[in-house]
Amino acid sequence: MAWFSKMIRSGGIKMGKKACIIVLLGIFIFSSCLLAAKEPEPPEKYRKWIKEEVVYIITPNEREVFYKLETDKERDMFIELFWRQRDHTPGTPRNEFKEEHYRRIEYANKNFKRYTSLQGWQTDRGRIYIALGEPISIEKYHHTSETYPLELWYYYGNPKFGQAPIFRLLFVRKYGVGPFELYNPIADGPKALTPMSSMRLPPSKVAGIPPQWLEKVKDPQDLAAYAVLRDSVSFELAEASFSSFPGRDGPDFMLPSSILISEVKVYPQKKVQDDYAYEFLEHKAIVEVDYSVNYINSLSLIQILEHKPGMFFLNYCIEPEVLSLDRYQDKFNSNLKTTIRLTDLSERTIVQHSRNFPIELEKEQLKKIGERPFHLYDSFPLVPGDYRFNLLLENMASKEFTSVDMRISVPDPESLAMTPLILARKVNSDSSQSHLSKAFQVEHLQVYPSLRKRFSTKEKLFVFFQIMGLDKEWEEKGTLEFCLYKDDQKISVISKKTGDYGNRGYFLEEISLEDFPPGSYSLKVAFFDAERERLAETERFIVAVEPFAEPWVVSQPNPSLEDPIYFYILGNQYLNKGEYSKACGELKKAIAALPGSLDCALSYAKALLILKDFQKAREVLLPFSRIKKANFALYYYLGKCSQELRDFEEAISYYQNALSHKGNIIEVLNSIGECYFQSGNKEQALRAWQKSLEVNPHQEKIREAVKALKEKK
Repeated sequence: MAWFSKMIRSGGIKMGKKACIIVLLGIFIFSSCLLAAKEPEPPEKYRKWIKEEVVYIITPNEREVFYKLETDKERDMFIELFWRQRDHTPGTPRNEFKEEHYRRIEYANKNFKRYTSLQGWQTDRGRIYIALGEPISIEKYHHTSETYPLELWYYYGNPKFGQAPIFRLLFVRKYGVGPFELYNPIADGPKALTPMSSMRLPPSKVAGIPPQWLEKVKDPQDLAAYAVLRDSVSFELAEASFSSFPGRDGPDFMLPSSILISEVKVYPQKKVQDDYAYEFLEHKAIVEVDYSVNYINSLSLIQILEHKPGMFFLNYCIEPEVLSLDRYQDKFNSNLKTTIRLTDLSERTIVQHSRNFPIELEKEQLKKIGERPFHLYDSFPLVPGDYRFNLLLENMASKEFTSVDMRISVPDPESLAMTPLILARKVNSDSSQSHLSKAFQVEHLQVYPSLRKRFSTKEKLFVFFQIMGLDKEWEEKGTLEFCLYKDDQKISVISKKTGDYGNRGYFLEEISLEDFPPGSYSLKVAFFDAERERLAETERFIVAVEPFAEPWVVSQPNPSLEDPIYFYILGNQYLNKGEYSKACGELKKAIAALPGSLDCALSYAKALLILKDFQKAREVLLPFSRIKKANFALYYYLGKCSQELRDFEEAISYYQNALSHKGNIIEVLNSIGECYFQSGNKEQALRAWQKSLEVNPHQEKIREAVKALKEKK
């Protein structure tokens, strides 16, 4: 087809118009037969979609890919991606293009099924309406002795596709029967528009036709029909019989008009870059789109590490079974959202936060990734204690999710403890990065855990762990023993002094697997002091001949370990745990380092209020009482401080400011009533408590206080 059209454009093939149309028709029929031979029927529930609903807007490439899909899930994903490629506002929940398309189908079925047994979408008017939408205007010509029933539709053209600024399409019910058909100046000619076209052209009419037309229009019936339309109906209709371009008359525009008519039928297909379809076919195993809300399996590693002395982080790595990516234009993207919740053993929430991990890949990046597994890393600080950890990972593009739920323990910094072993295929040591805080990073060493614990004989096995609470003597003189087992038989022992590792707060051992036969192994690492084995951890791993695909990692760094934001984070964790003195210790450091932070001040004041240090709490909060960011909590806490310090007038003022930020809160109304009562203003106290009862009538103590005040009146 490409060489044929090229030769026509260059003049390599010359033929008459009718011959050209016949050849093109033959090629079209031949191509259609080939296409039909290649396209097996899709399952019944997809047949209507491909053969009716999108038949006019789907491109040949998209159709070809759709017929190559093998499962219903792939077809559903492709259909969703098909609509997304056409969505003009991809950032919104609605797909206006899809909605408009189905509206057009519904309109066509309702308005264009007359005069035919076809459904409205199958008619020529239905096809054009679905493809181009509502015309600018429609001129209708009823059946008369001069014309068959006609409709002239006007549209704005798109210069991007080489169209005129405005064009028109003509529909005719030939011989006054059957459906309206799209008129083609070359294939039909003006004689198809009027019953009077069989008459001979009178000499008077010939005089009104330009001489050059007589040379170009060989069929006298077409000239006679043109004359009838021009003189008996309208010049505009006569012009349209030769040309689809208003203001451009005559047979010179018959061929361009026929080309336009062919192009507008596939106009919606030209608006789409359909190379995404082949990309989907190639990468459908790893690139998916919105399909359903479903759970996917995952592997994970949760590890508590001491990132700096006395400061512990919970580090996690999670590998979802599949990572679904969405495509928009030439980029593959997704947005992963993690939601963390930690509760203590009494089910109090200690930590709760969410974090987004946007992913955007170029085509070449995706090709390099291939079938490699995906790892998501993250970490956050955590105070000592025993917890239940819950992680929810959501793929916001595909609505898939996975979760992790387990018990964890953060040791006391002074107690002797050994972390579980992290087996890694890769580590990275970069002293220039030591100021950053990343998951599985201690000082300048970044560890990349192997979740599957699978290694090849061509790789090295890196073993990483920490021992906390070592006294100075055994930091130097302790012994570490690495025992390797295969089938429960000890095959190797490595023994080293703890001092050999440089007293850096962690231990990293490198083991070559070159001489290891493929199979299953276990590694035990034990710590000995002068007398006995004190600590030990064991992990199993697999050795194979060929290397495994290395994961690609997505993570986000945390603030530097020296950032005072950690005082605020840890202080709030102690506050949530009910350890108020420790909370005050951390939050005091936070407010000293961040004196302009209202959040730090509020948390510190909350801990001080619980410890009944009202004077100190007020001192902390007063500098913020006149700032624009002042909020309910600030005025409420200031009110509590003033009330406890028996400055009732000031307390009432703060409480009223609190109400202006959040409305009628019963705790505040009750406190206002109490302040008025304590200051001797019983009438105002009564009003405040009555207002509180209007908000919540089920307050027995307040009801009794109101009753007592009324009885004393």
